[in-house]
Amino acid sequence: MTTFLFSHAPAVRHRVHAHAEAVQVDDVRLAVRAAGGGSFVTTVDGRSERLNAVAHGDSVYVHLKGRAWRLDRVDPARSSNGAATGVAGASLAPMPGVVVSLQATLGQAVRQGDALLVIESMKLQMTIGAAADGVVAELPLAVGQTFQRGAVLVRTEEPSQ
Repeated sequence: MTTFLFSHAPAVRHRVHAHAEAVQVDDVRLAVRAAGGGSFVTTVDGRSERLNAVAHGDSVYVHLKGRAWRLDRVDPARSSNGAATGVAGASLAPMPGVVVSLQATLGQAVRQGDALLVIESMKLQMTIGAAADGVVAELPLAVGQTFQRGAVLVRTEEPSQ
């Protein structure tokens, strides 16, 4: 199941869960079936409605009843690969947020999956774990510090022999 967030007003956020044959917006579940070519059919207020959806990166753009929305993907289980950005052993921020707590210290030996720090984004807290066995080589952020998506949260390296 993938979670998306969208907002139709600055102070309002909606959580969207995509299921195999349905979409749940907050607590409302809507049956959705593919009609081909990016078109889908759902029932809104007792009426059958056609909507269009296009995925682009971590966003899905939806057009329904003359209105358009951008849904942004939130997937804490999906990790970024540090090698893709040139920072080997790095755990990158999956979304903008703030550091809530540090669970590791510089030089500490860690095993894959060990908790390194806790972040919060959009009122959702998540623990960032070690991607591999190693030693914590860099913790560039302090508790309370904010960061953007893709920022290096922690970097580990193989222990020197």
